[in-house]
Amino acid sequence: MPIRIEEARTPKGQRMMRANVSGFVTLADAQSMGNLLQPGQPFHGGLVLTINDKSTEYHPDARRHFPTFRGSYQRHAAVVTGVLVRAAINFMVRVTGGDDSMKIFSTEAEAIDWLDS
Repeated sequence: MPIRIEEARTPKGQRMMRANVSGFVTLADAQSMGNLLQPGQPFHGGLVLTINDKSTEYHPDARRHFPTFRGSYQRHAAVVTGVLVRAAINFMVRVTGGDDSMKIFSTEAEAIDWLDS
């Protein structure tokens, strides 16, 4: 499974969704993650941390679906080390008119600090 979801805590004890992403992400994978952010679901309105492996690729339908999560979380920090993955995510954010509730980071420590602030 390209998106592995687990519950985690920030250093300050805030609950967050941690999504480890690798491989080829399909629309169904994106929808499955998004379902956990919907009202009444475990991670709605919370913090989201995604750790994107360098091997990650997104199907175009999945890329179009991720922006629909906006408004379903408080903050979303994406850790991206691969150049191609970073370009794809930056493109998704730009095309959909991203806001300050989602940021891209090079390290997990930076991402968690921002989520915890």
